[in-house]
Amino acid sequence: MQIKRIIAAALAFVMLFSFSGCMNRSEEDPNSNSDVMEEDELVIYHNNTELSEGLMALAEEYSRSTGKKVTSQLASGGVFSEAESGGALFVVDTKSDLSGMHSGGFFADLMNDLGFSGVISKIPAGLQLNSNGLGSYGIPLMLEGYGYIFDREMLAALFGEENAVSLSRDLKNCSFTEFEGFCAAVDTYISSPSAAKITVNGTEYTFAEDKTGKAANLTGVFSLNYESAEAAKAILSTALAAKFASRYDIISANETDIGGMKDLLSAFTEVLDLHTKSIAGAEGSISRGEEFSGGDYNYSTAIDLFTRGNALFYPGGTSDAADFEKSSEGFGTDLDIMPFKLPVSESDITASGMSAEKLDRSIVIGSRYYFAVNPNASKELSSAAKDFISWLYEDDEGKTAYSSAFGGIPHSFEYTASNTEENTESRPESENSALENSSEPGIEGKERAGIEKKSSGSLAEGSSAEENPMGENEETPGINTEFVPSHRLEKSLTARVAEYYASGSWVPDMSIAFPGDWSEDVLAEELMDFFGMETWSDDDRKGFINELMEGWKDRMEKDEES
Repeated sequence: MQIKRIIAAALAFVMLFSFSGCMNRSEEDPNSNSDVMEEDELVIYHNNTELSEGLMALAEEYSRSTGKKVTSQLASGGVFSEAESGGALFVVDTKSDLSGMHSGGFFADLMNDLGFSGVISKIPAGLQLNSNGLGSYGIPLMLEGYGYIFDREMLAALFGEENAVSLSRDLKNCSFTEFEGFCAAVDTYISSPSAAKITVNGTEYTFAEDKTGKAANLTGVFSLNYESAEAAKAILSTALAAKFASRYDIISANETDIGGMKDLLSAFTEVLDLHTKSIAGAEGSISRGEEFSGGDYNYSTAIDLFTRGNALFYPGGTSDAADFEKSSEGFGTDLDIMPFKLPVSESDITASGMSAEKLDRSIVIGSRYYFAVNPNASKELSSAAKDFISWLYEDDEGKTAYSSAFGGIPHSFEYTASNTEENTESRPESENSALENSSEPGIEGKERAGIEKKSSGSLAEGSSAEENPMGENEETPGINTEFVPSHRLEKSLTARVAEYYASGSWVPDMSIAFPGDWSEDVLAEELMDFFGMETWSDDDRKGFINELMEGWKDRMEKDEES
């Protein structure tokens, strides 16, 4: 077994970059200006058309701001081909682009490169692109937060505008049992509205007597997409954070470690059970089984039902926000996000630095896309690549351009503490609401009033509250205490994810460490079958868990053999 672990460790880096998935390619990039590129011009090569518009916007703003030329281009032959041709800067996709890049020698280790030291030092351990904590082979392009997305205006319609902020706080901090009770109460209210009372995190709230305003169309608690395993992977990341301190621990896990996942997978099924007890439909609640998995309930349906006010919670990621806006213009001016809740007790947690309370209060944060630099590129192009990345992640103007282009937050995001109100008026209303509420998770309390500048990058994966100077507490700061972001944040959901990130109230996306094609060929398929059952017996649950574990072991063995 020891030999097996040594082999696994030796091959771990190659395993980390052995992913499969569908690339979104085209022969021509409508947002590329490749016709006017010069031979010594820095080009950002990528394989995903969904990034084209944002990357070109960044390139144009960089040129305007610095006078230096950079452009973006879709790598029709693949980023590996462009690397072989001497390209310097790439956006690699952890789902599809990484295989071959490391073995071909096209990933520069940026950890000890002085030109990147300022950028790399701010990447938390949970976001480093490496296999065993050594080196740093990529820079996160954009951070995505995963959890239960909800509209505070919906909470206001259900419980009164004066209670929306405090209830959102209590939902973020409550346990799985309390959240389960809350969801049951909402489900009852949907079918029989009344001024019933519900206690969340020790505070009592009263429902509105009738479904009015945003709540008028409410038909279910959750809007789900049974076709995709994306939300399921994020929920599993939360569960696995209880026993695995890092992605490398998962990559190098042995059969005994996999066997120890059984309780976590059991907790995972409890979450799935909760989700499928009250599924929102267009006309009413939908039951799991043929009605849900055999109909037209797909990703677009789930998005539409959420934006139309049929559902209270949408389990998903911040990248879905763009589709929210496409579905319903003007929707989501006050979106928020709360952690996935799992029935995991303190005795179930063995990961260093983790606790049941931290798990309950942490969203999942990860990055699908990374900037990678080719160590074989010319000195001139390498220098140009460093200049661009330093501007993007260290310069306030670059970070502002980043958030404008992608609507997200960079890994170098910071909060600056201030005791004045001078910065409040210059921020958009949605951003002010995300920052002015003293009870938001992780950045609350009088302790934060004395913080001049704290970087999220200083918070290592699995850090404890004692290690985090911006840790949670229940105190309320002075009324004039403001926490100003290091750059403008355009969206309310983005601002709230940034709060979790800056405070350390997050766990890393572990799905990058799942073996082989387990997510697509095992998890997704088993979920579809599981959701197709109207009722789940104990044997059904055990069978589902066993299929996930056996599929994991099978893919793990195949990875070791490759």
